[in-house]
Amino acid sequence: MSAHRKNLGYLIWLFVVGLWPTLSDTAQAAQKSVKVRISQSAVSARSTVLWIAQERGLFAKHGIEMEVIYLRSSPLQMTALATGEVQFASSGGSPMLSAVASGQDLKIIAAPGNRLVYDLVVRPEIKEAKDLRGKRFGVTNIGGTTWMAAYLTLEHLGLDATRDQVRINGIGNQTLLAQAVEAGNIDATLLDPFLSRRSKAKGMTILAELARAKIPFMSTAFAVNGSFLRDHPAVVEGVLRALFEAQAFVTTPANRHVVMQTMMRQMKISDIASLEDGYQDMLVGFEKKPYGAVNSLSNIQRMMATLNPKVLNAKVEEVIDNRFVRKLDESGFIDSLYAKSH
Repeated sequence: MSAHRKNLGYLIWLFVVGLWPTLSDTAQAAQKSVKVRISQSAVSARSTVLWIAQERGLFAKHGIEMEVIYLRSSPLQMTALATGEVQFASSGGSPMLSAVASGQDLKIIAAPGNRLVYDLVVRPEIKEAKDLRGKRFGVTNIGGTTWMAAYLTLEHLGLDATRDQVRINGIGNQTLLAQAVEAGNIDATLLDPFLSRRSKAKGMTILAELARAKIPFMSTAFAVNGSFLRDHPAVVEGVLRALFEAQAFVTTPANRHVVMQTMMRQMKISDIASLEDGYQDMLVGFEKKPYGAVNSLSNIQRMMATLNPKVLNAKVEEVIDNRFVRKLDESGFIDSLYAKSH
């Protein structure tokens, strides 16, 4: 080989070596420019995982420029997801199943909450399950989450609403439900634990803590637009990595103060006792490895079908896509988060 060709080869090598960092930086910058949105319809303690992931730069760490947006209702969330206005949604299994049954293309990719976590709060004269016969059971609205949860709770207790003449009444939100049972306008209801503790202090009875009963019910899940999932699986994995890191951070006792500060800012609550209650409730029922459970979505489908038989068209096992959770589990990624933080 001539000296000229050797020198030329050397110069090309120097050029490539010198340019490589720039090319690498450009590739990383391109990855970091991925912009996506995730929606939520409830500003509650369980939204803290999203807020922590964003505030602590965990989405950016995995190459995602994430915008967390609030949409006022679950149906609005599902419409935005179907049209591609948002790529991800944090919601419950019920609206997701309804959307799929209506022909929308979405997949549930993780489920941090796979069981009911309400408390069954009753009037003081109700001492045991059989005393609920012929009584009034308040729920948020007919067909909603607490409505389904009420039927599953009665089923768990060996009761049947029709046979035992338990009247299910739509009352309103959790605050209204608490007020109604305390005033004697209803005899029983399902409340989040922080509200049930306050009702207990006013003389009500907690007849059952459903978190202990482990009734399958997909209360919290992450869904993705089906088309986006097929086109951008690496982005989907990056989003889940960030969310799982955030959940590990939130559930680490040493981070309690930071987490509560975030809750205070985002929820605009200054009452420390309320924040503490919300923080403790948030820790109940979180799945460390949030596989979407078929039975937790099937329970929802079974309840929904009594009002809308069309939901039976959805094949539950096809709605859930656990491959990303499985990959992050089998690779040791999820365990490593808790080994570092707990």
